[in-house]
Amino acid sequence: MVHRLVQSRHPFVVLRGRTYYFRYAFPLHLRELCPWLPAEVKRSLRTDSFSDAVALVETRLPIIKLLKQSCDGALVEPLFDRLVDFSSQVGQWAKAQFKMLTGALVQGERARPVKEKLPSAPRLQTIWQDFVKWKKWTKRRTDQNQRTFDNLKFFLGNVPVNRITKAGLKKALESISMLPVRNKKPYTKMSLHQLVKLDVPERDLLSSKSVREHLKLAQGIFSSYLVREVDVLTHAPTDGVRWEVVNNRYASLTDAQVRESLERSECKPEWFSWFMRIAVYTGARRSEIAALRSGDFKLCRDTQRHYMVIHKGKTEAARRVVPIHSWLIEQGLLAWVGEADDLLFPIAATTPNRVTENFASLLDESVNDIGERIVFHSVRHTFITKARATGLNTALIQQVVGHEKTGAGITDRYTHHFQMKDILPVVDCIEYGGADAKVC
Repeated sequence: MVHRLVQSRHPFVVLRGRTYYFRYAFPLHLRELCPWLPAEVKRSLRTDSFSDAVALVETRLPIIKLLKQSCDGALVEPLFDRLVDFSSQVGQWAKAQFKMLTGALVQGERARPVKEKLPSAPRLQTIWQDFVKWKKWTKRRTDQNQRTFDNLKFFLGNVPVNRITKAGLKKALESISMLPVRNKKPYTKMSLHQLVKLDVPERDLLSSKSVREHLKLAQGIFSSYLVREVDVLTHAPTDGVRWEVVNNRYASLTDAQVRESLERSECKPEWFSWFMRIAVYTGARRSEIAALRSGDFKLCRDTQRHYMVIHKGKTEAARRVVPIHSWLIEQGLLAWVGEADDLLFPIAATTPNRVTENFASLLDESVNDIGERIVFHSVRHTFITKARATGLNTALIQQVVGHEKTGAGITDRYTHHFQMKDILPVVDCIEYGGADAKVC
């Protein structure tokens, strides 16, 4: 959403809709001094009055001045807390605190918080190594969690674990929420030190779900391990910490958008054009299509219909057979599959983000009219939505798309795979109208 600065003499006042916000970007030297600092902070002033907004923000100017002059990390933290606190009492407090702080600096004193002496404890990196051994994850899971931990350690610091506070953890999560996704250019090869210096567009930021995964990992380290398992801490800094997940629901495409996507995919590499066609007419996941091999396409003797075998996927139900739509046969899918040595989509199998990047350029819009995101996974949402709109048995649709069969109580336990003739209607009902047009 576009933020509008209000008059050049009030650079920290931002108008968003009808509400005024406070926005402040931290100087580079402060972020280098305190890596946990976010690139910027935004706080709603909860007013539609320009004069009230300016009055509130002007109480922050002394604190901002002190922050700019500060070279002491111990002073930055309390100043940060005061900068972002816009409670109803903050105006009176800020005037008094400014006099106190400026007076102390003039006299050459350093305003330092009194630190309680804590017993020695292992540092965060050491605890992480012990935690990984305790969890006994698979290599893939360990690698995934390592990247998450690296973000936490960067903003928390490799400090003794008993010095990590609830407030510090919250600030770390807030800073992590300002990081970009790492699987998108130009961020793929950048270090965390480089990333924290960027002003990342909102569309490239980590999802709220991803930020909550950082919190869940922290809860495992501090609560499950350090408190309950090894008794290093008596209480966890994660206690009571929450991170709200915003529902960034994926969009379902219109028939016109599907046709446009297929038409424009004809101008892409041939492998991606077939990737899109299979996705549109099977509803399969990206990873499932990327893993397809030439030997996975077979003929059903009962129905004389070709189908593809998906051997593994996200869940146990992902192992299934999916009938091949007649439109794909007409387009020459079987002939193209027959020309492949083995793996149909080696590029997608090794670098799945190539699928995402190619799809992103197929449509001009990235969200639909109700704010839902249009991504490659939207193709799967579209297939399922169209199949359900026909009134077909939900269990049949669930089998075709690889969902667990639910909704029939104990009967679900006795329901096995339906035969090919039973699930053909799920695929055959999918039509987009003129989808075979080619426009380059």
